[in-house]
Amino acid sequence: MQRLNLILPSSLGWACTASWGNSRVFVSSMAVRKDFSTGSGSRPAPRIPLQSPLSLRMSSCDAISNGERLLSEEESHNNQTWNELLPFVDSSHRSATITVPIYADDDDIHFHPTTFSELLKGTVTALRDMKKSSVWVEVPMSRARLIEDMQGLGFEFHHAEGTMAKLNLWLHPDIPSKIPEYATHHLGVGAVVINSRDEILCIRELRQNYMPYKIPTGLSERGESIAEAAEREVLEETGIQAKFDSILSFRHTHGMAHGRSDIFFVCRLNPVEDDRRIPTPVPQACEVAEAMWLPLTEYRSMIEGDKDGKGHPMMAFVMNKIFDEGRFIDHKEVKSVVPGRKPTPMYFPHVNNSTTMMKN
Repeated sequence: MQRLNLILPSSLGWACTASWGNSRVFVSSMAVRKDFSTGSGSRPAPRIPLQSPLSLRMSSCDAISNGERLLSEEESHNNQTWNELLPFVDSSHRSATITVPIYADDDDIHFHPTTFSELLKGTVTALRDMKKSSVWVEVPMSRARLIEDMQGLGFEFHHAEGTMAKLNLWLHPDIPSKIPEYATHHLGVGAVVINSRDEILCIRELRQNYMPYKIPTGLSERGESIAEAAEREVLEETGIQAKFDSILSFRHTHGMAHGRSDIFFVCRLNPVEDDRRIPTPVPQACEVAEAMWLPLTEYRSMIEGDKDGKGHPMMAFVMNKIFDEGRFIDHKEVKSVVPGRKPTPMYFPHVNNSTTMMKN
């Protein structure tokens, strides 16, 4: 039987050694590499059924990098001795991630229902000894039965997307968890699109409408900027191509869908008019009953309301106090200090004076 002694590494995801006769196998999460030496004699090297991202290579104490320490026999017993650990990879903020395969494999002892619980318990102990902050486990719907074994160790659901659930265990009971909640906010956009005839692009939805007409609106998709989301929503709901110009205003509201908060940006876009020909809006099937260019004066009357107080107070404020006074939030792409990261749109208040615009 192999004996695994924990190494406290400075740079490896995790590491341990397995004694086998006169040989010692070093197991780590470095790049995949397998070099075996059996020392004197021709005894074959051991087969240790560890999965990627783990690797196997021969090592001795003097081959361990600076900052790593092979625990003594007594220390190993006082901490923990394993024959197996679940495979994991290093993640951000000194965490580790274990991914359960989608399909079950009877030959895979790591994620078999009869062994998973004990292997997970040993892996959690090892990660605590390595001073990891937390451990994530990604479980596909097809292997959901394994989640029962995780509850007793203190794992909690963090989020689920599609057919994958992600659970987390904070590894420092003496320190409050630093793991943020998932998706605390939605980001929505609304588009004020005015053509050369002084008409504003409006829609009437198939579902309940609070007003006879409204500007195109929607939620941003993952990875979209505010500008990209606004342009896409206008095109989807009306068939009109429009270019993002600026942000007029935004609001922050709580208690929206699924109990989350919502940040809604009212943006100004300019319609694409070829040879000053104004394109005809086409309503989006299944969502929009009508799309049209509404005279701006008629739209203003609608949002201003009547003596009974009906109207749209937010859009009335945007049009009267921001749009009419030439106020807006400008933007400029700025390079990131993080290597490899794309430039980031930065938003700033427009100052209407003789100062040269940053945008230029």
